[in-house]
Amino acid sequence: MSAQISTAAVIELAQEMSPVTDPTPGLFADNLDLLTASINEEGQFSEQGAAACTVMLALAQRKRIEISHWCEAEPGITQQAIERPIFLTGLPRSGTTYFQYLFDREPSLRMMRTWEGDSPCPPPAADPASAAQRQAHCAEQHRQRRERDGGASDSFHLSDPAGPQECVMIMDQTFGNAGHYWTFRVPGYFDRVFDTIDLAACYAHHKRVLQTLQWQAPAPRWALKWPCHLLALDPILQVYPDAAMVVTHRDPVAVLASNCSYSTFLRGMFSDRVDRAEVGRQMKDLVGRHIRALVNFDATRSDGVSIAHVDYGQVVADPEAAMVDVYRSLDLELTPAVRQSIAQWRTENPPGKRGVHTYDLSDYGLDAREVAEEFAFYTKRFVLAGKVGA
Repeated sequence: MSAQISTAAVIELAQEMSPVTDPTPGLFADNLDLLTASINEEGQFSEQGAAACTVMLALAQRKRIEISHWCEAEPGITQQAIERPIFLTGLPRSGTTYFQYLFDREPSLRMMRTWEGDSPCPPPAADPASAAQRQAHCAEQHRQRRERDGGASDSFHLSDPAGPQECVMIMDQTFGNAGHYWTFRVPGYFDRVFDTIDLAACYAHHKRVLQTLQWQAPAPRWALKWPCHLLALDPILQVYPDAAMVVTHRDPVAVLASNCSYSTFLRGMFSDRVDRAEVGRQMKDLVGRHIRALVNFDATRSDGVSIAHVDYGQVVADPEAAMVDVYRSLDLELTPAVRQSIAQWRTENPPGKRGVHTYDLSDYGLDAREVAEEFAFYTKRFVLAGKVGA
C-alpha cells in the first residue's frame, strides 16, 4: 500500500500559506481530484514522497489563489491584451530549453523568469521591493538545491533564478498539466488530461497569469516555452488566436531515451519503487502523444497559423542559422547586437558546463530500431537534418 495524499489537505495547506483568501474556491478542484486519485491508486509513493507532493501541490494552489485574488482586486489586469504570443514547444527533450535561452537574447521578447514562476504575486512592476526579495529567495533556494544534489538536476534541465522558465510553473496551478507524468506514476491522470480536463480553461488561467505579471509594466510580446504546449495547440489558439508557434524536432529515439532517464530521476524523489521497464513503456506513450499531436496539427492546421520548425541538430551546430529562419517566420529582426549576444552566451555556456546527461534506451526495456520504426511517420514528415518541415 502506497502512502496517500488528499485534495482537502492540499487545499487547506495552500490557504494556510497564502496571505489572501481564495476568491474562487473550487477553481480547478476537479482537476486536482483527478490527480490525487491517480496518485493514490497508481503512484506508489513513499511516506516522504507523499509529504513532499502535498507541499508541492499546495504551493501551486497557493499561486493560483493569489493570481485569482489580484485579478479580482484589480479588474484592469484581465482587460490587458496579450498580443501575438510566441509558443516555443516541441518534442520533450528536443532542445526547447536551449532554444529558449537563445531567444532570451532578444530584447523585444518577454519571458517568465524562474523566480516569477516560483512566486508571481504581487505583480512585479506593482511592488518592486517584493519582486527583489522574491528573486533573492529563489536564488538562495537554487543554491541550496545545488548543494544538496551536487548539481545533478542541472544536468537534466537548465534553470537559473533570473533566467527564462517554462510554463509548467503556470500549468501546475490548474492541475491540468500532462507533464506530471514525468514526475509521478499516474497513467490514469495522464489519460484524463486529454479526455476529461478542459484545457481551454487551463489556458484561460495561463493568460491571467501573464496579465498579472505584466501589470503596470510596458506591454511585452511574450515568448512561452513548454514541450506540453504541443499537446494543446488547438486550446491555445482558442485563448490566443494570434499566437505563433516555434517547434523543435529531434530524433525520437534520442528523445525517448532522454525522457526515460529524466522521468526515472524525478520519480525517484517520490517513490522507492521505480520500474525502469515500466518507465520505458510509459514514456513511449508520452512521447508518442506529443508526436501524434504535432503531426495531426501540422496536417490540419489553417494557413493563418504561423509555425516555424527547427531541427535540434542545427540549433546546436549552428544556432545563428537556425535563428535566422525562425526570426524571419516571426517577423523579427535578428540584429548584430542579438547575434553577438547569442555567440557570447554560447561561449559562456559550452556543452557539459552544468554536467552531462547520459542515457541508453536499452536500460528501459526498449529497442532503438523498433522505436525508430514505430515513429517513422514522424521522421518522414519532418526531415531531421538541417531545415525541417514544409
